[in-house]
Amino acid sequence: MDNSQHIELLSKKISQNSDQQAFKELYLVYFDRLYKFAFSILHSSEFAEEAVNDVFLNIWQKRSSLKNIESLKNYLFISTKNTSFNYLSKFRKERNTTLDDVLVRFEIDELTPETAFFTAEIRKEIEQAINQLPPKTKLVFQMAKVEGLKYKEIAQILDISVNTIDNHIATAIKKLCVTLKNISPEEINLILFQLFTKLRKKTSTIGQNN
Repeated sequence: MDNSQHIELLSKKISQNSDQQAFKELYLVYFDRLYKFAFSILHSSEFAEEAVNDVFLNIWQKRSSLKNIESLKNYLFISTKNTSFNYLSKFRKERNTTLDDVLVRFEIDELTPETAFFTAEIRKEIEQAINQLPPKTKLVFQMAKVEGLKYKEIAQILDISVNTIDNHIATAIKKLCVTLKNISPEEINLILFQLFTKLRKKTSTIGQNN
């Protein structure tokens, strides 16, 4: 995870001094996370990489305006989402792409180490169950669990409310319980504990802050 003060310093160096070394460091800090996010939407390594590079190119070209951005991390994720949507619109020759149009791709390996001790069969069951979730719910889950973003950050990035995120997580829990019906109740409880305990903590934390 990034250090907010360090990122703020990099942003300042880029904005005020056109510091290429600081820009390179910012790129290295965020590229993998943004790439995974773009890939989950675009399902293409080539286009995901292009989308993220487009985002950073835009950052560099408009570097003088970085000082006006409240949260650079949120800005980067929002830019990656919008750029990925633009790519999808071009592919489909449609005017606009929304969250409802996105077929988010999820891979169980992204959840390690929490699920590393499950058998390969159960891990496959979990992956299939998560991939059967509605697109918005799956994207919210990925951003919270895989990217480690707070609910408030996800809400800003996806332009939805924190309550809506709570609803998506509740939907995920219910649907996973149904989909994983062939797994013993004890194993389901353990799976849900591993997948959602930390997310619930985030919900309560945000509730205290608001």
